[in-house]
Amino acid sequence: MKKLLPFLILIAAFIAVQSGAQAQKKDAMAKSTATKGGDDKKVAKSDDPAVGKTTDGKTVFEGSKGGHYYLNDKGDKTYVKDFVGAKIVGKTKDGQNIFRGPKGGKFYYSAKGDKVYVKGK
Repeated sequence: MKKLLPFLILIAAFIAVQSGAQAQKKDAMAKSTATKGGDDKKVAKSDDPAVGKTTDGKTVFEGSKGGHYYLNDKGDKTYVKDFVGAKIVGKTKDGQNIFRGPKGGKFYYSAKGDKVYVKGK
């Protein structure tokens, strides 16, 4: 019986450590999402500044290199070309929107989705 007591203490300590790790994991998950308004819908957070919204109401963020994206339901970045509140400063001859970047540069998106910068005013 005396040999069984240290074994039981070891098992109890292991269970306590495991439950503590699960509690920390739940706390980390709770901190990475925030509730929107008063409802129970969870919204992923980003450290980048919000610059607008998509047509279905998702917040659009501007990344450090000037890309625009929103966070989907899984928390992954989904890049967008056009959104409500975009800094549109004109149109190309083809009718594409010209955007103003974070450092003042003007650009539009090519058919491949690449940024094409516009020289001049």
